[in-house]
Amino acid sequence: MLKIKKLSAKIGDKQIFKNVNIELSGGECLLITGQNGAGKSTLLHAIMGRSDINTTGTISLSKKALHKMECHERAREGVFLAHQTPPTIDGVNTMTLLNEINKVHNMPYTRGELISQASDKFLHMQLPDDWKKRQFNNGASGGERKKNELVQADLFKKKTKLLLLDEPDSGLEQSSRQKIVELIEATCLSGGSVLLVTHDKELQAKYSDNKLDLSDVK
Repeated sequence: MLKIKKLSAKIGDKQIFKNVNIELSGGECLLITGQNGAGKSTLLHAIMGRSDINTTGTISLSKKALHKMECHERAREGVFLAHQTPPTIDGVNTMTLLNEINKVHNMPYTRGELISQASDKFLHMQLPDDWKKRQFNNGASGGERKKNELVQADLFKKKTKLLLLDEPDSGLEQSSRQKIVELIEATCLSGGSVLLVTHDKELQAKYSDNKLDLSDVK
């Protein structure tokens, strides 16, 4: 279970949000809404442990104190952030990076299984044939970066306790957005929890029964 109590966040001297409280069980998806500037993306990055965000309050996942951990330690505990603008990593091959993530998660795949699974998922997401041989997101469009990140999340969904989706639909064609729903449902089915930030009206409507409006948080 995710428990957030009285979480406040600043970047520099700017207060982004104050006193956010969340309780989310495994298998649940929480939609995060709010006006521009309410701090939706900052909330996800604060949970992930971005170093330039100063926080007070507590964040726990499965009774472990995430707020006391560095970002990479939170990742090891099963927190995955799908970025609004996924980064590139020059000089790092895509499959090499996936293999390192596989090691972090105690090798759920053999190397052969990982290559086979990743190749199938890249094909399913309509990424280029040579995708697994490329440097990570090098020369990729915004939509391709999003698809690549969805593949990563899908590959390791059984190891994900908390999936943070920051506008995962941005830059994707409509036909690919169903894959976001499939990822959320698969993560929840595996016992993970999901926080979703999206401007997509269909996604908002689908998950509107369980939402937090940051504009209402005081």
